Amino acid sequence: MNDCLVTGMTNVGKTCFVINFAEYMGLKELKFHLRQLAGYTSVRSYSPGEARTELISADSNYTRQVQSIKLEVPAGKVIKQLEIIDSCGLSDGIHPDSEIRLAMAKTLRLIRNSNLIFHIIDLATLKLSNNRRSKEANKILDPIDQMIMEYASLEKDYVILANKIDLKKARTNLKVFQKYFAKHHIIPISALYQQGFQEVKKLVLNYA
Repeated sequence: MNDCLVTGMTNVGKTCFVINFAEYMGLKELKFHLRQLAGYTSVRSYSPGEARTELISADSNYTRQVQSIKLEVPAGKVIKQLEIIDSCGLSDGIHPDSEIRLAMAKTLRLIRNSNLIFHIIDLATLKLSNNRRSKEANKILDPIDQMIMEYASLEKDYVILANKIDLKKARTNLKVFQKYFAKHHIIPISALYQQGFQEVKKLVLNYA
């Protein structure tokens, strides 16, 4: 089974994307597989609405464990499975909560081991200017996002999901962001309103 890791910093919309994309792909029941410390995997089922209520929050590191949803993807006459992995948000420094530190460590391992990576970046929080010179592009991203981009894009299928294009500031930032990072595959999305999901679906179908 192929897997797709959804990663990025805290509060950029990773879990929102996973839930809404699974719904967009036709799932009426979302079965989240959670990898427990004891080595086994537990399963929690939600409707899309229940998942949005229970699993999405504005609080930092609300997702405290690695969790995944398995999608059935049609590929010709066969059905393939793709595991969409929702990871813990990454942040600078050493987090005081041991559970979150462990989840971040798992996320870093998944960046190394996963073949397809969706890197979600919150366009609305970027401070961009059309007056910046291209050599300063590395200053646009937070160091965590820069690290993910530099490492994950080397040998893997790496896609940037530029989130929150439903907001005016994000749409303005998108034009500058696309200029500086033109060598990367960028898909503008709104994880909240499922905008841009058709292109993501096309990519997933080709990958599976």
